[in-house]
Amino acid sequence: MRIAGHTVWLKPKTPVRRLFAMLGYARAGSAIWTEDDFGFEEDDDLVPALAHAFVRQASRALAGGPLRGYVTREDALPLVRGRWRIGDQLTRRGGQPLPVEVSFDDYVEDIAENQVLLTAATRLLRLPGVPADALGALRRTVRVLDGVSVIPVGAPMPVVRPDRRNARYSSALALASLVLSGSSLEQRAGAVVASGFLGDMWSVFEDFVSAALREAFKPYGGVLVSQYTSTLDVEGTVKIAPDLVWLVDGEVRACIDVKYKVEKHGQYPNADLYQMAAYCRRFGLDVGHLVYAAGNATEGGVQLVNGPSIRRHAIRTDTTPAVLDDQMRAIAKRLVRPLSALA
Repeated sequence: MRIAGHTVWLKPKTPVRRLFAMLGYARAGSAIWTEDDFGFEEDDDLVPALAHAFVRQASRALAGGPLRGYVTREDALPLVRGRWRIGDQLTRRGGQPLPVEVSFDDYVEDIAENQVLLTAATRLLRLPGVPADALGALRRTVRVLDGVSVIPVGAPMPVVRPDRRNARYSSALALASLVLSGSSLEQRAGAVVASGFLGDMWSVFEDFVSAALREAFKPYGGVLVSQYTSTLDVEGTVKIAPDLVWLVDGEVRACIDVKYKVEKHGQYPNADLYQMAAYCRRFGLDVGHLVYAAGNATEGGVQLVNGPSIRRHAIRTDTTPAVLDDQMRAIAKRLVRPLSALA
């Protein structure tokens, strides 16, 4: 973040290549950013890596020229084009024949795909830490998309549905979505301007684990549900929402909470254990599961007195996508195996 001429860097312990792999999996349900041609270096900082990856993919997407598509427009023209809007003609023109109130489909470059790419490029141009070579490439992207509308700050992002027409944009749009996801920020307070890019590692980790475990559970049937809403009390006033529950025939068979860091000893020590114990009691489970990022926790279990066993799983984030997948499948097997033995 750059604030009033000063720059502050927050560096994650997870290497940038692995960070992007987790981001890609969480957003698309598969490892979409693991290809070597994305060019991430292990010692790259987040913003330079993001900028280089975006310009590389945007250049490929726009190599054949910007996409064009049909956009419905309403206008007042000196001739009839498309559909004549008779109601608007009467109310706005007082019965005058010209200009004609019409709506028509126009084949233009100002479509959602190009708007997202252009807005991401302009956002990156304002971020601190973007390398000079990436700045030049970003300006070229802006020039290629001249005439396309920039999405205003705070406005909702247009929905882009993947199809054969925009397939060449898919990787660039995925990276643009990350830039525009709300992690980019720009604030003004009087004469002080702040701009930056911030990624919440706890959110990245939890989103990745949820997406990867959902894939790992597919061979075992049932469904893995995120943020499963329930209550602790009979009256239904104490709300709970475990990160993940495994439902089989509508019954909760396993409960998982994902934590990037172990709760520090403070006012409420061992809060993670208390929380999982409550979940297990609510759903009648003998075992609960806590998934942490390795380095913040170690593997192991805790057998509660007159209560459930709570097992801790530590995920290494500084390894390859293939090993990350193996870790997710191993956790799924550990959860399913005791249930299979009971059956």
